[in-house]
Amino acid sequence: MIEIRELVCDISNIASFNKRNNNPKMKYIDLLFATIPKEIEIVGIADCSLFHQLDDNERYKKEYLLPKLILEAPAGIAADNFILTYALQKNALILSNDRFTQYDFVSEEWLEEHRIRFMIIKDQLILQQPVKFAFIDSLTIEINSDIREMSKIEEKIEG
Repeated sequence: MIEIRELVCDISNIASFNKRNNNPKMKYIDLLFATIPKEIEIVGIADCSLFHQLDDNERYKKEYLLPKLILEAPAGIAADNFILTYALQKNALILSNDRFTQYDFVSEEWLEEHRIRFMIIKDQLILQQPVKFAFIDSLTIEINSDIREMSKIEEKIEG
């Protein structure tokens, strides 16, 4: 298994999860940054148009764009190009539900091994585990450690 230090995130795809007739949601971006362990650097890349579609674009600008936690692709160029190119160069995982079928410079096999799909269920970011990487294992270990730590605290309070 490969230890993951960077996760390339398709921010437009995440913010637009299950949007139907609603605007992309800032809370989904917040959820991403709250869920991924701090040891893993989030490389957030978004379409330039996302800013104009988000339900809270001023906070998006202040909290994510200005501090460069999220980078915008140039206007008129799909962020997918940069997401795939960066992930290929770094051999990084990609968090996206996009199939990227229009890009022939990435093999289906490579994409299947490097893309993590996700769902948002009851305000929780649920990640699908890719076959060859330890990312989800490290996230599970961190969550389990937090649960054990909370149990120890509860025992001290009760005792």
